[in-house]
Amino acid sequence: MIRIPAEIRAKLEVVIGDPQQVSCTPAPVFDPLRIDFLADLSRVLLAYPQARELPDVVTFAYWCRRANLAQLANRYRAGDAQDAVRLGLGLSFHICPSNVPVNFAFSLAFGLLSGNACVLRLSSKPAPATERIVAALTQLLGEQKYAEVAEGLLVLRFERDDDVNRFWLTAADARVVWGGDATVEHMRSLPCRPRSREVAFPDRYSFCVLEPHAVLALDHAEMLALCGRLYNDLYLMDQAACSSPQLVAWIGAAHDVVAAQARLWPALAQYARSRYAASAVQMMDKYVDACRHAVSNERVLAVEQHGNVLYRIGLSELAQDQDSRRGYFGTIHEVTLASLDALAPFVNERYQTLTYFGLERTALRDFVVAQRLRGVDRVVPVGRALDMNIVWDGYDIVASLSRVVDIQ
Repeated sequence: MIRIPAEIRAKLEVVIGDPQQVSCTPAPVFDPLRIDFLADLSRVLLAYPQARELPDVVTFAYWCRRANLAQLANRYRAGDAQDAVRLGLGLSFHICPSNVPVNFAFSLAFGLLSGNACVLRLSSKPAPATERIVAALTQLLGEQKYAEVAEGLLVLRFERDDDVNRFWLTAADARVVWGGDATVEHMRSLPCRPRSREVAFPDRYSFCVLEPHAVLALDHAEMLALCGRLYNDLYLMDQAACSSPQLVAWIGAAHDVVAAQARLWPALAQYARSRYAASAVQMMDKYVDACRHAVSNERVLAVEQHGNVLYRIGLSELAQDQDSRRGYFGTIHEVTLASLDALAPFVNERYQTLTYFGLERTALRDFVVAQRLRGVDRVVPVGRALDMNIVWDGYDIVASLSRVVDIQ
């Protein structure tokens, strides 16, 4: 059990759990009780009458439904050696993100499925998704069936305080850090246990590749479907998620690209207008940001506005620092390239997710391997940019947060 000193306890706002008793006992990976717990959490979240108003919560709830967790567990069991046992490390300490509130729930699920006790620091920024998931967790942890899970789960809020961070880091067997580069670097500067593990999610950059002929070949229903998938990638998280595309690269001849753009972007803008409502402050920030790009980037050819809902910043070519040129609330940077390989010189280790439409998986695989890319950790079809999984940012998170006991 972890004993929290009184001076540390006084700085904590306890959201879930009992700070008087925090277990650090590891469990087997994909422990059946923990799978039951997450499956019940899925059920409770989906039963919420206003669930459809919180699409990120629904996405998490579908991810942790029993069938998906069983599939993940079977994959791990098939991959491990016959005489090996996989257990958690012990106590995992999670610094959760503020830009994508639902990721605290994924972080918790990853910790539990890896067989660890979990202490999570929530952002102080209020979010409906956080409140709904906290309410569901509180309900389930009150059941006697999940007393063992409750002993190893503590959800906290506290101000930025290195005394508190040091306490948890020196107690934890693993740390999971969501945040910008500065957050990750700062947490690494603090002492931790000699054998502790780290899974860190710093700043990343994501992009989309489109093939113009594939867009031009779509009928009306297929175009609406593509717009729906692009909408999910661009608008559900206001492009604040690291996996949301910031750049769209068209791969093909310029005249084909112009024709495809004329079909796709007005259709997407029309689709988004009936579904997306940004605040006046967000719209002003979006406009000012577009002006800043136009003034400061000599590669900007034009800024095309589809009302307030979609801004397209057209580029003559890419820059080596393209990963620093971002947009939010429906703003994309757009470039036309003759081939996929033309992207390779610009892809550095900060590039995370590549979404695609109209290109073959084999061509994308060959691109990643043949070009020996330092970046790109995910390649998924358009519409799946935000799909979280236990393989993320190039990590197998469950493997990173567990240990293999080799029994011979």
